[in-house]
Amino acid sequence: MRNLERDIRVKRQSVHPHGDIDSQAAVWLARYQLETIDEAAFEAWRSADPRHALAFVRALAAWEAADRDVPGAAPVVSRRALMRGGAMACGLAFATGGAFVTRAYAWESASTQLGESRKVRLPDGSVAALNTSSRLSWRFSATERTFWVERGEVAINLVAGPRAVLHGEAHAAQLSAGRFNARLRGDTLDLLVLRGQARDGAVQAGCGHSLWMAQGAALVRPASAMQVASTIAWQQGEILFQDVTLGTAVEEYNRYLERKIVIVDADLASIQVGGRFTSANPDAFLKAVSVGLDVHVSTSPSGYFLTR
Repeated sequence: MRNLERDIRVKRQSVHPHGDIDSQAAVWLARYQLETIDEAAFEAWRSADPRHALAFVRALAAWEAADRDVPGAAPVVSRRALMRGGAMACGLAFATGGAFVTRAYAWESASTQLGESRKVRLPDGSVAALNTSSRLSWRFSATERTFWVERGEVAINLVAGPRAVLHGEAHAAQLSAGRFNARLRGDTLDLLVLRGQARDGAVQAGCGHSLWMAQGAALVRPASAMQVASTIAWQQGEILFQDVTLGTAVEEYNRYLERKIVIVDADLASIQVGGRFTSANPDAFLKAVSVGLDVHVSTSPSGYFLTR
């Protein structure tokens, strides 16, 4: 069994800054995908231990397996207006004797409950993966593919085809064929481009960048290797932390849990931690917190409580 004490670490300890071997491999893979990898440093890391090379092969295989699931500036409007426009068009078709209701105006959707994830194959062969507590709606016509992230986080492997527009709240981005991760953060849509391009008006984000869209404004930010690695991890049913505070780690973990983790002693929230865990079950995370940080973990039917 993997030593749980290595799964989570206080920053002041003299350990590798990227946590356990699988976490290190995930970060190296992300740097490779972003084309920011230091090849000499990577070769030194990979050659240092046979387990390093195996971990990197596992991470690369998982990434490529996700890609194999795929066979091969729009105006910003409100969801209500867009739906109303579709209903009016359908009404006009019937009024003029057209006996058809096509996919062009029919919304389809997929959703997940708390702690659930799922993959959906879309009508054009693209694939969408939904994280916990998420909902994606879409409608396709001969000229446009429209997506709407209604809540949560969605990854889309988009094949080439008609114009694709991704909406979130009051924001919209036009997408090329590629691989994207969209997460709603309040009223902000964080769109990470893993392959391809995304554009909001004149603002364009390419591979390895995030397009942040909030309150009518768009901002492009470079994605860190850790951000990419975390995106890969959630699609494998895992959660990845690197040098984040315990408060941030708990907030992220609680996205997946019915029984929440509560930090009772506020000073614990600022301790820095790192590690790779299964998102559906916090037992290993809590054990590592208890052993590695000397934190007392109390369990009750309503949740988990962290105290000194």
